[in-house]
Amino acid sequence: ESGNEKNDASDKEEIEKERVEQEDVSVEKKEPKGPIIVCVDTSGSMQGTPENIAKTVTFALSKIAIEEERKCYLISFSTGIETLDLSDFSEGNSISKLVSFLQKSFNGGTDATPALKHSLEMLQKNAYKNADVLMISDFVMDTLPTDLVNSIEEEKNNNTCFYSLVIGSSGNQNTIKAFNQNFLYDMSNSIATSHLVEQLPEITTT
Repeated sequence: ESGNEKNDASDKEEIEKERVEQEDVSVEKKEPKGPIIVCVDTSGSMQGTPENIAKTVTFALSKIAIEEERKCYLISFSTGIETLDLSDFSEGNSISKLVSFLQKSFNGGTDATPALKHSLEMLQKNAYKNADVLMISDFVMDTLPTDLVNSIEEEKNNNTCFYSLVIGSSGNQNTIKAFNQNFLYDMSNSIATSHLVEQLPEITTT
């Protein structure tokens, strides 16, 4: 074997080693199609069309998660919260539990803080440490406390994405700004549903 052939082989090994090292460095916390935490606003201001939109989107995302064997955790909130971990049930039971969960009435005031705090707690558990968070709401609510916003920012730095689906145009912009990416459902737009369907894959493939 000539010196040139040895040098070529050595160069190829170095290039391959650098490529592998670069790939290792680029690996992030997030895994393909990881868990999702859905916070759905069940306050009185969501009654009517917003309620129907919220229920439809929550059902669609949850069903996709079940079919893809992804962990899915639901939090409904108004002045307090109720939760449902769909991962606790078999596929058939998950759907029935989901339907029952979504049949609850929408009433009361709006306080997103308990739901987001609970989401942050779930992100510390092994089963949901790679989850992304989606909040579905009209965002007619108070501005989030500074300490909560700071905690959300810390999780963003750990590669957690916080999505919002904003129903209507009356939401608190200061609260909406706390999220990585915001999807808008304009109820006055006759083609809003088709736009939403186009956007949903960005959430369901995280």
